[in-house]
Amino acid sequence: MKRITALVISVMILCVSVLSAGAVNYGCDISTVSEAVYLENLNNGAVVYEKNADQRQYPASTTKIMTFIITAENVSNWDETLVTITQNALEGLDPDSTVMGLSEHIGEQVSVRDLLYGLMLPSGNDAALALAEHVGGSIAAFAEKMNAKAAELGCTGTHFANPHGLFDADHYSTARDMALIAKHAMTIPGFMEICNTVYYTPDGFDTLHNTNYMLDEEEEGGVYYYPYTQGIKTGYLEEAGKCLVTSADKDGARYLCVCLGAAFTFEENVNYAMKDSANLYDWAFENLGEQTLFSPTDSLASVDVKYVRGGKKLSAVPEKAITAYLPNDYDKSLLNTEVTCVNQVEAPVKKGDVLGTLSVKYDDLDLGTVNLLAAEDVERTVSPFEAFITDNIVLVIAAAVVLLAVIVILVLMIRKRGKAQTHKH
Repeated sequence: MKRITALVISVMILCVSVLSAGAVNYGCDISTVSEAVYLENLNNGAVVYEKNADQRQYPASTTKIMTFIITAENVSNWDETLVTITQNALEGLDPDSTVMGLSEHIGEQVSVRDLLYGLMLPSGNDAALALAEHVGGSIAAFAEKMNAKAAELGCTGTHFANPHGLFDADHYSTARDMALIAKHAMTIPGFMEICNTVYYTPDGFDTLHNTNYMLDEEEEGGVYYYPYTQGIKTGYLEEAGKCLVTSADKDGARYLCVCLGAAFTFEENVNYAMKDSANLYDWAFENLGEQTLFSPTDSLASVDVKYVRGGKKLSAVPEKAITAYLPNDYDKSLLNTEVTCVNQVEAPVKKGDVLGTLSVKYDDLDLGTVNLLAAEDVERTVSPFEAFITDNIVLVIAAAVVLLAVIVILVLMIRKRGKAQTHKH
């Protein structure tokens, strides 16, 4: 009987007024065993911890995340698309490597969905080869698709030579690149459901068990179980050490962690990639949080309003809250703002009228730009004529004086002319 723990989550990365991530010191003091580590907050894209993130590593079976991507983007119906299992596809595969058991089904047809479960749960190298042959026609052609996709996603330190991640000197990636690949995979419908499943039994196969023990509180006595874990993929090779790509969600705070090259010996039998990941998640959940830097009621500029008796100052407030996942004791001196706002507006003004913009950065982290809005309605209480008189009182007085002077001069001239005519008579 199947036992499935599937957490179907929304995997579109939230922007939350964030435009880009920068290099910010989040103060992580966790000591990690893994050779290369990358921890990203998925709520705002901030890289909160990294260690040798651009160093080339053998990714082992975390490679299969890309194999999933290429398959999913070339096969639309996973249930109705059947793959014929051939001896040729499995030729040369080490029988001691991790498999889903396809060697017992040569000549049979297996659905793409079952092969994807076999790929991600027990890390089936046979499933990877069967999918690669079906989608690419050959391992080499499938690897070309993998490399093209890696380049498309912006990977700069990755080259794939096969679909399963078994050792090849020309098969490598980086922790940062694996994060790019994983984030893309998380947008594929069904991906997270599959890699969150602990047990799955395809028709005609033994039950498949997920090798990610962070998902399973019963495996290894629960020593690796981490309740907030969501997926994604394990990996191990002698040349690569323990590798792991996971995500975690606690109270809406979401993180992605990549650990590559964690030292491992069968004598000690400790998966430090899993321990590193859990320790980093604990640190992030305890020390980082969604900080409200500016609320929609914060007055960030004062604007003069014309045509209001007695004068009026109007507050400009953010259109929405500016938030970011930052240390709970973040350094406010690193908060930089740029306010662009009009100096004066004419009444009437409606609450919500756009008055300017607010751009916010924390250290090198760009938190985006929002509109600044009028905080209240302001009615006109002075007519334009009255306002003109008020605004130009000196000019009006000067004009009145000139006009009065002209009148006086005219009167004097008329009187003088009248006297002159009287003397002539």
